[in-house]
Amino acid sequence: MSETRRLAARAIELDRDDARVLTMAGFGLCYIVGEVEEAAVLLARAIQLDPNLVLARTWMGWTKVYLGDMDGAVEQLEVALRVNPLDPRRYTTSTAMAYAHFFAGRNDKALALATDVVRQQPNYLAGRRIMMACHAMAGRIDEARQACAAAMRIDPTQRISVSNARAPFRRPQDVDKLAQAFRIAGMPE
Repeated sequence: MSETRRLAARAIELDRDDARVLTMAGFGLCYIVGEVEEAAVLLARAIQLDPNLVLARTWMGWTKVYLGDMDGAVEQLEVALRVNPLDPRRYTTSTAMAYAHFFAGRNDKALALATDVVRQQPNYLAGRRIMMACHAMAGRIDEARQACAAAMRIDPTQRISVSNARAPFRRPQDVDKLAQAFRIAGMPE
């Protein structure tokens, strides 16, 4: 974490007006260091410099999910999908959108996105997890347990406590909702 923080600071020091540098520094600060608020500032600047940089929009969408701004997340993610509809990493954008809709209470929309992600990338755990959560919260227990079993085959070390500790969610209700869904689906504590 300290090395990521140091490298992000050094990259920004070398070129604070390069949207790609700001995007990657923001990514590192958010996902590795857990400095979500600082990452949002860098990503906003990257988008200001290059409004069509899909990666910046995608990471800003994820960052807004972590911050609890679900409508803001969807807005960023829709732009990313519109700017590059053929992006080979589109599944990460769609997964972030599924999480945003899930936390906003739009479970059907979230499930449709998650289903599409799993169809495209069957081994992408984030997609499997949000699909599992959507099924669980909709009361489709068998489907939730099947999704959980598939996720556990990909990574049998998954635990609710570890999963929620790794993602830097800022709103306790989001952490609680995801943990509840994972419990219903049968993920180990």
